[in-house]
Amino acid sequence: MEPQNFKAPFIAPQDIWRQADEFRNRVWPSQAIPIDVLSVVEFELGLEIRPISKLKEEADVDALLLGDWQTIVVDQNQYMDDRYTNRLRYSIAHELGHYVLHKAVFSQMPQGSLAEWIACMRDMPEKEYSFLEYHAYEFAGRFLVPPEALRRELESVIQLAEQSGMPRSQLQDEAHMQYLAKPISRKFGVSSSVFERRLPKEKLWPLT
Repeated sequence: MEPQNFKAPFIAPQDIWRQADEFRNRVWPSQAIPIDVLSVVEFELGLEIRPISKLKEEADVDALLLGDWQTIVVDQNQYMDDRYTNRLRYSIAHELGHYVLHKAVFSQMPQGSLAEWIACMRDMPEKEYSFLEYHAYEFAGRFLVPPEALRRELESVIQLAEQSGMPRSQLQDEAHMQYLAKPISRKFGVSSSVFERRLPKEKLWPLT
C-alpha cells in the first residue's frame, strides 16, 4: 500500500483502554507504579531500544517504532539526559500503542531504512496519521496510568488537602486539578498534563 492511500482503522476509546489494560496486565503483572517501560520493551517484548543522534532535530520525533516491528529508535540526547526521563517514558509508551493497535495496518506499508520509514509516515494523509496518533496517545495514557491506581492516589491527595484545610467541595476548578495532579504525576513518572487529561477521561473530574 502506498502511504498516500493509507486509511486508519476506527478504534473506539473504550477498546483502546481495554487493550491497554490487557497489555499492561500481561507485561507488567506486578502492577507496581511507576511502570518500567524500558524493562517492558527490552525484557518482556524483546525489542531493541536504539538511540539515534539528532532524531528529534532532524525528524521531529522523540521515538519511533520501526517497520521491522523489532526496534524503537529514540532521540539520543533525550535518552542520555535525565531531564527527559518522563517524556521519553511516555514517548516509548506511545510507540507501544502503535505496537499493540496498528501492527496489521503498518504491515501493509513499504519497509525500508529509518529515513524511508519516516518519509512513509510523512506521506500519509494528515487526517489518517492524526487518527493513528490519537490512538497511541490514548493507549499510552491508559497504560502508564491504570485507572484504579489513579483513583487510589487521587483520594490520597484529596485527603491530604482536606487535612490542610481545603475541603473537597472547594476542589473544583482547573487550578485545583493542576494542584492535585502534580504530586500524583511524580508517583507515576509522567507529566502533570498527562494526569490532567486522564482525570476527566476516567470520570474522576469534576470531583463528586
